[in-house]
Amino acid sequence: MDRVHKEYLQHNDISPGNVLLHFPEDKVSEVYIGVCDWGLASRVYETTPSRYGYPTAEARTAAFKERGTFVAPELWYTYGKPNSETSYETLRRRHLYTQAADAYLVGVVANMIWKDEDDFDLFKDVAGKARFAVALKELTNPDPKNRSTLQLVHATLTAPPYNFQIPECCYRKHI
Repeated sequence: MDRVHKEYLQHNDISPGNVLLHFPEDKVSEVYIGVCDWGLASRVYETTPSRYGYPTAEARTAAFKERGTFVAPELWYTYGKPNSETSYETLRRRHLYTQAADAYLVGVVANMIWKDEDDFDLFKDVAGKARFAVALKELTNPDPKNRSTLQLVHATLTAPPYNFQIPECCYRKHI
C-alpha cells in the first residue's frame, strides 16, 4: 500500500476480505501479500466525500454491522441541522477519504494478522516484537493528525532489525 500511496492512489476499502495471501510451495518461509477489489479506489486529489455519514443511531448501528471496524474513525460523523457546522453539506466536505484512512485500515488488518505471531526468525527477541507492535499500533491512532504513515512504517520494517524484503512487483508478474 505504501507504493500505491506514492503514486497518489488510495484503496478506500481495505478489509480482510480484500487481502490476498499467497504461500509459494517452493519458498515455504515466504508469503506474498496482495490487495484486491479496487472498485472504490481513487486518486488522492479527488474530492469525493465519505459515504459513511449517518443521521440516526439506528443507521450507525446498521453501517457498523455492515463495515465493522474497517472504517477509519474520522469518517464517522452525525449530521446536524442544515447550514450548521454539523450539517451534511459541511461535513461531507471535511470528511474525505484520505491516505491516513487507508493507513488506519492497513494497521487494523495487520494487527489482526500479526497479533499472536511469535516467530523468532521474524522478531529475533521480545524487544523486536514490541517495536513491531508499536509500529503497527501507530497506524491505528484514532486521531489522523497523529497517525503514522505507511511510508514511515515501511521504512521501519525494511530497516534493521527486521530487514523485510519488499518485492519489486506483484507475485503474478509471470502469469
